[in-house]
Amino acid sequence: MRFATGLVLIDAPASALNMFGKPAESAEENEVAVKKLKKGRNIYAYISPQAWRYWWRKTLEIYFSWNMSPLFRTEKQVFTAANPIKYDDDDVFGYMWAPKTERGKNEQGFALTRVSPLKTTPLISVLPARNSLTLDEGYASRHEGDPVPYRQEFYSTIFKGAFSLDLDAVGRFTIVYKSGYLNLLTPEAIPRILELVSDKKKKEKVLKKALEVMNYEEEYLEPAKQLGVKMLEKEWIMPDEVRKKRATETILALRLLTGGAKQTQYHTDVTPKFVLLLNVDAGINPFISDIVFEESGEVKFDSEALALRLNDLRDVIPEKARLYIGYDKGFIRSLGWDVEEIKAAIEEAGVQVSTGSVKSSIEEFVKEIEAYYG
Repeated sequence: MRFATGLVLIDAPASALNMFGKPAESAEENEVAVKKLKKGRNIYAYISPQAWRYWWRKTLEIYFSWNMSPLFRTEKQVFTAANPIKYDDDDVFGYMWAPKTERGKNEQGFALTRVSPLKTTPLISVLPARNSLTLDEGYASRHEGDPVPYRQEFYSTIFKGAFSLDLDAVGRFTIVYKSGYLNLLTPEAIPRILELVSDKKKKEKVLKKALEVMNYEEEYLEPAKQLGVKMLEKEWIMPDEVRKKRATETILALRLLTGGAKQTQYHTDVTPKFVLLLNVDAGINPFISDIVFEESGEVKFDSEALALRLNDLRDVIPEKARLYIGYDKGFIRSLGWDVEEIKAAIEEAGVQVSTGSVKSSIEEFVKEIEAYYG
């Protein structure tokens, strides 16, 4: 199992990238707060994983022309097509769809589900709210009549987030009857599934109806044949070139990340200004937890903690794998970090390090991913 893992830092010098809405405790009608969480005695602004993943998905659509899955809406839920053969994002971002006679309605607990190969944390402010958040009080006065007061939070901070992309899961779809692993349904799988349930007649009816609603032959089988998908009893595997393309473009999209709320008033470049990238042969992420932290109002990097952590993980770091440190020179200068010192500390732990711009580091890291698929 190999995972492409990473940490990103996004500079938000005056921004409001993900809003909560009106705070419950506010008496003001026109007040909008940013999303916040509490950790210990401190409160931190954050950007939800849904928002970050939406930016990432949109960037893949815009800059890499990904074929995006259509959305189907019910009163309280929204679903994608749940077709990773045709739609790139259903493969990498996962899905849950409970088919019946029309999109969005469940029946007998049956659902196509896929655990997302791409895992993401929220993007959380490194600085606590007391050192990063402010409330703008203003008046809308472009209209005729009395000005209308409003209040709006925004922050000046750095957001930290981590991700992990399961390279083995990309382009590989299981047909196993349990939550998260019934990625596809085939006519051949129905007898095997019926052996696992008690009410076989009722379940058989549901499964056959699901195949009809899915339009299995046209939407799944024919596209799979055209692409050369390897179709086994319990899994379908896309050709290596398709898997490689989807995995590498997912990582390459990071440097072009686009999105965020309130961009008209607080224009913010959300592309990462600092990245750590490493392939790991285990489902862990060495960059989660406090190697980037706040101390006395400053953002610090604990290279010794990272070096010790990587030293502990050397048995699951692939041979010839390198830690890639990508950085924006101006951003690093503003923090007072010395990348060469960070590099030296980590190489003492026996892990090779490459440094460069964010763009060059991501592109070099992607070459390791390409080599993994052959």
